[in-house]
Amino acid sequence: MSKRILLIPAAGVGERMKIGYPKQYYPLLDNTSMLEVTVNRLQDMHLFDQIAVVVSKNDSYIEQCHFHGDVCIFPCGGETRAESVLNGLVALNPTDDDWVFVHDAARPCLDRESVERLMEAIESEAIDGAILAMPVTDTIKWVGSCGLIEKTIDRSHCYRAQTPQVFQAGALRAALVEAKGAVTDEASAMEAQNAKIRIVEGSAFNIKVTYPDDIEIVRNYLLNSEQKKD
Repeated sequence: MSKRILLIPAAGVGERMKIGYPKQYYPLLDNTSMLEVTVNRLQDMHLFDQIAVVVSKNDSYIEQCHFHGDVCIFPCGGETRAESVLNGLVALNPTDDDWVFVHDAARPCLDRESVERLMEAIESEAIDGAILAMPVTDTIKWVGSCGLIEKTIDRSHCYRAQTPQVFQAGALRAALVEAKGAVTDEASAMEAQNAKIRIVEGSAFNIKVTYPDDIEIVRNYLLNSEQKKD
């Protein structure tokens, strides 16, 4: 029986946060880092058979992290996200039909319902994979290299990709090898292989922390979530 494996690439440096160290280690709640919050929330869902985190080869911060359960730590991160995911797959060595859920370390607000919808999609449909995504609601402009608008894009077919993105290990590994690191998410690599990928409704709160202003949004959401539990 195929397993459900959660793989979190956490080897990035987060330059746009401008904090002087990798953003996944930013203290999000008290002294708990963003990576810890992300992993622990997913661990507490008890939906995965295995959880793995890929960090850079010289990462010294990971030793200070405390997780709620067993987590495989692989210090094999690459220069790009795609390389880190591929290296993580090689280190994990899952069977080809295991389902691998790749999730951003910088998306700590992922909710259980979104994960369950994703799992239902791959279990109930004859598809190669699925990703969480949200429809674009803003007007989208195509801008040329000189900074001038060239045209307006039809947003009715546009979605903002989120994570997790889930594919079977063998197909994803082969797609990432073929992509040679030149993709920004797993779905892009699979698209190049003409994979059938389902869009699954995500959540507006499943934002990716990219800029300093994102921190307060995420922190407020998490604090409100904890208060509702109490």
